[in-house]
Amino acid sequence: MESNITIGQYLINSLKKIGIDHIFGIPGDYIINFFKEMEKNNLNLIGTCTEQGAAFAADAYARVNGISALCVTYTVGGLNTVNAIAGAYAEKAPVIVISGAPGICEISNDIMLHHSIRDQNSQLNIFKEITVAFTRLDDPYTAAYEIDRVLQTCLKHKRPVYIELPRDMVKETCINPPKKVTVISKMCPKSLEEAIEEVTSILNNAKNPIILAGVEIKRYKLEDKFKKLLEKCGYPYATTFMGKSLIPESHPQFVGVFMGEVGDEDTFKYFENADHILILGTLMTDTNLGATKFNFSQSIYACDNRVFVKHHVYKNIMLGEFLTNLTEKIDHKAIPINFHNEKKKNYELIPENKLTANKFFQRLEAFITPDTNIICDVGDCLFGSAGLHLPDKANYLGPAFYTSMGYAVPACIGTQIKNPSKNTIVIVGDGAFQMTGIEASCYLKYDLKPIIFVVNNYGYTTQRYLKEGSYNNIQNWKYHKITELLGGGLGIEVYTEQDLENALIRAEQNTESYTLININLDKYDRSNTLYKLTSILGKNIEPNAKKEL
Repeated sequence: MESNITIGQYLINSLKKIGIDHIFGIPGDYIINFFKEMEKNNLNLIGTCTEQGAAFAADAYARVNGISALCVTYTVGGLNTVNAIAGAYAEKAPVIVISGAPGICEISNDIMLHHSIRDQNSQLNIFKEITVAFTRLDDPYTAAYEIDRVLQTCLKHKRPVYIELPRDMVKETCINPPKKVTVISKMCPKSLEEAIEEVTSILNNAKNPIILAGVEIKRYKLEDKFKKLLEKCGYPYATTFMGKSLIPESHPQFVGVFMGEVGDEDTFKYFENADHILILGTLMTDTNLGATKFNFSQSIYACDNRVFVKHHVYKNIMLGEFLTNLTEKIDHKAIPINFHNEKKKNYELIPENKLTANKFFQRLEAFITPDTNIICDVGDCLFGSAGLHLPDKANYLGPAFYTSMGYAVPACIGTQIKNPSKNTIVIVGDGAFQMTGIEASCYLKYDLKPIIFVVNNYGYTTQRYLKEGSYNNIQNWKYHKITELLGGGLGIEVYTEQDLENALIRAEQNTESYTLININLDKYDRSNTLYKLTSILGKNIEPNAKKEL
């Protein structure tokens, strides 16, 4: 252990050790000294237009690369990230939030410092609600230990953490830095043994079992263990919305993305006909499951730290250990699958026809190439893209549970910044683009070259099908003209199916910059999936009728 190391340097070294070489954020006077230290240590500082944009970018970077870091100033910067970090917590994206703060020696009862709210704990208290661990580095004797504890917790739980760094502590010397800090896992071998015994007893006697695989398999890098289980048992499997593309969708046992009755009918029939459903690493949320409620008497649900077998609960079981042991114990059953992995409708081009959402997604499927990142914002961008059959090595990102508008454009920065040449497609609605679309400025700043499709239907189409009103209308922009404002990029406007064909050709040929394609649709146009989902969700909006006494 290096002696006389400062708190700032120890934090930088710790970030590097866990594989972080890009830091997203915007400086301010409470954190600018730490920015300078990061620059001296050759960390790549990725400055965005807004702190929320930086946080969305960090979220996507964490999903693709395993962990990320965000650095902002006190309250005016930190509180701008709260929405995005809340989404990262909800969807298990491990983001390290580092915020500056007033110096310990500056805190006084006589005068409030700028950016303060109620007291010095205000921001810390807010981040307690949306992180899995938090600390303030205000003590040289414990700072190094606290850094290690918080970072290890982030890696273990795959959720955001918060580190508050008072500005006068950046160059303070760490006292007695620890040799090693380990976050203890509460694993229970007996609980695992009993869970495996009950699960295998059920599955080995099942006639029509099926697997539903979710995002935790991807977050905990359990894809290989999952594939071994598939090879051993032979069961058909679907993924949830959030688990889409966790392994190649060309896998012979893959039967589609499960979204209940609102999704693919053939996929749903597999679940209707199943006598037992093995749910693995899935976040049980309404949008992620297409508003489906499972019958737990027919379900086995294994997630991080718990296994539910019907109505029994086994605690302190790691998902990876569960998959390994289940693969060893389960009997092989080669169940024939009639689902075709080439389930594509032939696209019929009618050049003069006005483009629709369904035809757009149908044509987009053939445009997507292998090893491409597809990043979707919420609304029809998300639900319309759920049925896209993706080629091998394609990676799909979208906030399918938290569903915060404005995710996709800045998220693209996070996915591309480490591999700028990687093919990336962004699908974003006009409403979401008006929230964070200015972050496309960073595509030029960092020489990123995605293709952005702005699905422009003149307002909040999802809300139109829940409750129509003037509040769903937004000012129409010439989205393809943003290239003139930003000083670069290729902008294209599309109205018809032939326009889309021409735009796709130009986008493929443009190797100099990003391409933004403004897809003009009718204000009431929507995908079939969105229509069915809003029909279900809309029932929850109306108040229940008063019961007669």
